[in-house]
Amino acid sequence: MNTHFSLPRDGKRLIYDLTPFGLSEVPYLAAQNLPHIFPGLPTHYHKGCMEINHFLKGERVYRVGGNDFHLRGNQIFVTWPDEVHGSGSFLHDKGTHFWLQLRLPHSGEPFLGLTADCAAPLLDGIWTMPRRQFRADTAMQSLYYRMLQICRNGPSALSRAELTVLLTEWLLRMVRASSQPWEGEITPDINRALELARQNPGAARSVGELADAACLSESHFKLKFKQQLGVPPGDYLLRRRIETGAEYLLRGGMNITDIAYTLEFSSSQHFSTTFKKFFGRSPQAWLRERQGESGQRCFATSKGKGPTPWIEDGVFHGYLCDDER
Repeated sequence: MNTHFSLPRDGKRLIYDLTPFGLSEVPYLAAQNLPHIFPGLPTHYHKGCMEINHFLKGERVYRVGGNDFHLRGNQIFVTWPDEVHGSGSFLHDKGTHFWLQLRLPHSGEPFLGLTADCAAPLLDGIWTMPRRQFRADTAMQSLYYRMLQICRNGPSALSRAELTVLLTEWLLRMVRASSQPWEGEITPDINRALELARQNPGAARSVGELADAACLSESHFKLKFKQQLGVPPGDYLLRRRIETGAEYLLRGGMNITDIAYTLEFSSSQHFSTTFKKFFGRSPQAWLRERQGESGQRCFATSKGKGPTPWIEDGVFHGYLCDDER
């Protein structure tokens, strides 16, 4: 990884338009390091653009075509031009996320400064990738950080050439990675542990209980769990308890103390402190936001007929679907 480039710690997105670099096929190249849990994505689509997401760490769920895709550390997830997607009711976990959009021509057209003949194999490879979710090539992270650094420094004759080469290599590695054997399923032993955790997500279970359910030693279980889920089992269990507390808050009828003891926290203060670590705000402040008193998102209003643009932090991200207007 390029240690000379760091992402903002406050969750602010870095978004770069590559048009000044002569790469008009890339509306934006972006990165974000979420310090805590955020609301998920609204249902939307990108007109004429493919979106490629690279999740370095953390946990995400994307919903496409009625199917939920559970994403974890060092995985790629792709949506195609005009394909409707979002997060459903799932939250976005803290962690690091790269993503970019591409306007893809079909074969027979130039792409990223390559002639039509040179671009054809790359375009064919992208259009025919066998799966939308797969493990990233180990070099892709470093390449992306280098691209971000070039974008931060701004365009020049040399940087345009370097960024074009890096992006082309990144896409080639993505195409190759999509064809590599990959076990996306959770193994039966880890799945037994997850089933136990799902039985009562608000319970203060120990990692040892889950290891016993998996019939593994605790040390082996921790290693295997993190490999498959992308997070340590202790963090997974704590997040599920906090998410259950958030559900109780939304339902109403329980105060913070009641929720804390129902979820087996030692005190309301302990629950509130832990909640803030995950959501970045106190339970009361989070609830006010969810109830619309100080919401963070701003969706543009569509006048008359036509799609509703999704604009957040002054940046256009796509078009909202009818159920999100």
